[in-house]
Amino acid sequence: MTSTFFTILQIYTSLILTPSINVVYPRPMGNDSISYIAKVDSNFIFGSVMPSDARLLVNEIEFDVEENGTFLAFVPLDWEKKRYELIAIHNNDSAVLTLPFNAYNTSQKQERSKLSFPRLIELTGGVARTDPQGAYYIFPESGTIVVTEEYKQGYFKIRLSNGRAVWIMAKYVKDVGQIENLPTPVMMYGTVKPSGKWVDIVMPVGRKVLYRTWEITNPDKIFIELYNVISHIDRIAYTPGTDLVREVIWDQPEDSVVRLEILLSQPSWGYKVEWEADDLILKVRRPPKLKCGVKGLNIVIDPGHGDKDLGAVGSTGLTEKEINLKVALELGSYLMRKGAKVILTRYNDSFIELKDRTLFAEKVEADILISLHHNALPDGVNPFGNYGTGTYYYRPQSRLLAECMQKELVKKLRFPDEGVYYNNLALVRTTAMPSVLIEAAYMMLPKQEAEMLDDKYPKKLTKAIYKGLRGFVKQSKKARK
Repeated sequence: MTSTFFTILQIYTSLILTPSINVVYPRPMGNDSISYIAKVDSNFIFGSVMPSDARLLVNEIEFDVEENGTFLAFVPLDWEKKRYELIAIHNNDSAVLTLPFNAYNTSQKQERSKLSFPRLIELTGGVARTDPQGAYYIFPESGTIVVTEEYKQGYFKIRLSNGRAVWIMAKYVKDVGQIENLPTPVMMYGTVKPSGKWVDIVMPVGRKVLYRTWEITNPDKIFIELYNVISHIDRIAYTPGTDLVREVIWDQPEDSVVRLEILLSQPSWGYKVEWEADDLILKVRRPPKLKCGVKGLNIVIDPGHGDKDLGAVGSTGLTEKEINLKVALELGSYLMRKGAKVILTRYNDSFIELKDRTLFAEKVEADILISLHHNALPDGVNPFGNYGTGTYYYRPQSRLLAECMQKELVKKLRFPDEGVYYNNLALVRTTAMPSVLIEAAYMMLPKQEAEMLDDKYPKKLTKAIYKGLRGFVKQSKKARK
């Protein structure tokens, strides 16, 4: 739809005598008869009114209606009445809409484990947190056997060292039984060898254990810590063709904690960890050959959400999954014309799990991963603030890409600059390549949604992303000289 369409629509609907109100958020979902929201003092409500020149009152407060009939209101909530009351007035006619609401039920049943501790458990995946309500810390490999010593709030506690422990949700745990014998693995040696696009650091461990990786820049290093392992490393072999890895240094900072420090000869492009039988393999990514712009790069574009997962929704009913895909198709076509190889995680309205999206990017050995999104605000946040464009990253090697992207997005879209965010999101958590998640604009803000409805929007966003990629490649080439 174009701005011309909305002008015609406005003239036509102004002739309608009976006004109408359509609320997009909040509204009942499924079989519910009321809407559920967070228990906050004030909250937003948005949708559309016809005709667009009608007056709108929400809980007796008047709010502006945009040219296309959309509205966004932020009102105090009465938790005794528990309802929004909307009135649209046009000439001598009016429409009234009452929308009941209630608070989400956030109480959790506290279950007690009938198991005795300590005992052995097998992990089937998931995430290990610093506390049952804490941050993500480790992503266990399926089939890892560990000792648990406590159960709390649906989580099992796993000791990493004398001063550290993690908690993993019960649904990712299989009970093995009482501890009888679980020998602590001893690492004896390692090998550094070439492997196509990677340099492999192979460390025989004996069985799968918990580990954590991280990296730093300037100087460029990758670290991996293995828990409940003893180091007896007295030999590391370096085979020809592994100049990317300058040196591997080991340390045992705590009892049963082995730390490997991998010194790189140039900035890291990415890495990943694999298990082959009982060998842990840290694979360090060789940087791709950087040419002019995006030429020759293998780029994966991820249109966020899809199918049953609508994402955010705008006042007109435009869904995030729709606009994400529309931009992704335009972007993919444009980048291919510029010489890149491009693959999308979805080409239609289909649902793909978050983990499967990053695994797909790793499987096709993407050089860069870009996840496209459009934003929303949580309940209770006043939407009449300085909200606009933001770019998210997690790994240090992705920060330059995020900064180059944000600069061009703000310049082209002209929405408020929210800046660059470090954030532990699934689509930027992958270590195998630089990756960013773009939140280009806010679906729920009527003026920004109106931009998205313009046919020129996908092209505008595409050109900004391309310029961001071009800037990233240019600066990356300089860093290697």
